[in-house]
Amino acid sequence: MPDLLPVLPPTAEQAPTRREYLPPLRTILLLALGLRILAAFFSKGYAFHDDHFDVITIAQDWVYGLTTWLHRHVPPRHSLAYTGLHYGLFAALDAVGFTNPDAKMTIVRLLHGLYSLLVVYFGYKITEDLAGETYARRTGLLLAVLWFMPFMSVRNLVEMVCIPPYLGGFYVLVHHRNRLQARHFLLAGALFGVAFLFRYHTALFLMGASLVLLARQQWKALAWLTLGFVGVAGLVQGTIDAALYDYPMQSLVSYFLFNAEGAYQYSTGPVYRFALTVLGFLVPPISAFLVFGYARTRRLAPLLFWGGVLFFVAHSLFPNKQERFILPLFPLLIVLGVIGWERYVAGAAFWQRHPRLLANSWRFFWVLNGIVAFALALTYSKKSRVEPMVYLSQKTDLRGLVLDFGPHGTKMPPVFYLGRMGAEASAFIPDSSGVWARYQQQRPLPADFVMTYALNDKTPLRRLISQMNYTQRRPTYLLLVGEQEIDRRLNRLRLLFPNLKLEHTITPSPYDQVLHALNPRVHKDEHVRIYQILK
Repeated sequence: MPDLLPVLPPTAEQAPTRREYLPPLRTILLLALGLRILAAFFSKGYAFHDDHFDVITIAQDWVYGLTTWLHRHVPPRHSLAYTGLHYGLFAALDAVGFTNPDAKMTIVRLLHGLYSLLVVYFGYKITEDLAGETYARRTGLLLAVLWFMPFMSVRNLVEMVCIPPYLGGFYVLVHHRNRLQARHFLLAGALFGVAFLFRYHTALFLMGASLVLLARQQWKALAWLTLGFVGVAGLVQGTIDAALYDYPMQSLVSYFLFNAEGAYQYSTGPVYRFALTVLGFLVPPISAFLVFGYARTRRLAPLLFWGGVLFFVAHSLFPNKQERFILPLFPLLIVLGVIGWERYVAGAAFWQRHPRLLANSWRFFWVLNGIVAFALALTYSKKSRVEPMVYLSQKTDLRGLVLDFGPHGTKMPPVFYLGRMGAEASAFIPDSSGVWARYQQQRPLPADFVMTYALNDKTPLRRLISQMNYTQRRPTYLLLVGEQEIDRRLNRLRLLFPNLKLEHTITPSPYDQVLHALNPRVHKDEHVRIYQILK
């Protein structure tokens, strides 16, 4: 196979001239591990809706014997393979009596933290192969301690979980660039296939790289790369879809159709939103340096360069622009950004005349980044939603739960943390999903099943009465969410529950309070008062 990734090793005049200590790979990995262990034990909760309710909740439902997702006529819009891995883990833990939900999630975060070290390793090795050890150390350090990486790495985000396999695919192509054979392209394609199983959008990285092979008319290389990808993605996802739904790869078709129809239903923004996200997340002015450096690597690493460009352009053009969608790009941006920027600085007269300006830019970055990275590793995200469930999990008299959100919209409670089966009453009335109807046909609801009832100021009390009459599960606890108009809301609820006893108050974590202060319209105040409903 021809050399697909030409390497331009740094000459003496290209090598970095400023003195700066950059630790070796082993130290970088230990530093990354330390931050991720901190995050695993202290950064509890979840970051977004999807990383809990579309992974953890579904996997635990399967352990309980529910058919959530599996009963539908069309596949879910989320990774069945990734959720299935959690099902296997939870089933194994339950089988040995390890059922505490808080402890389960600590194990999940630890496993994700260890897995995420592959991002640091592959990023380091790709940079080392392309530009040498000095540049690799900076890349590895950035991937290890970049402010959001430890925090996000222990979350159940497919946008983070898909990174190691796709980076591994690029590493295979880079590391064997001078002796590429069919098996290397096959392995790289298979790794891209694994990434695809977690996050369909990673196919854009492969498509960008494939366009380079297509332009060079390297048909055999393209064929083996495609075969590896289709072999893994088609075999796994195709088999799942054929077994559970109508035809192989129906999940991909369903996902495409849903996003095409609902492109404007979620967070939208201008075409330049992700450009601002990149510049902000990588912290100016270093972010500008790295973007500039990335733009200079088109000839050095065309497969990686065009893979990243296609991923970024496609996401920028699509209306739905949630910031987490762009997370998979950051490692690739850092790898090529460091190489391109450091090569430029080594030969730029301006930076040779102003070394202190450059050094101070990096000092500012490392100080600010270090403070935020450490703080996030200790952050309890969504504490005011998770902690009430943890508190109530110890209550033997818990049979039903009312959540009152006052003037705000209702939120799904993370009942996983109750350590027992639970569901919203709306899932039963009417039972449009079929999940609970099928379950109850096979067995009755467990005695400790928790029925949750959600309401706000727009919800008539008669609806709550109707739900309680239908389910025959009287609530025994009330959660009052938020600080607004407490007395008025309590007086309204006392029409149904005259005897309420305040048991406990839970305050949001500092992280959640900061988010509320920065954007109160989106991030509501979620102080939670827990009341026992007395007879």
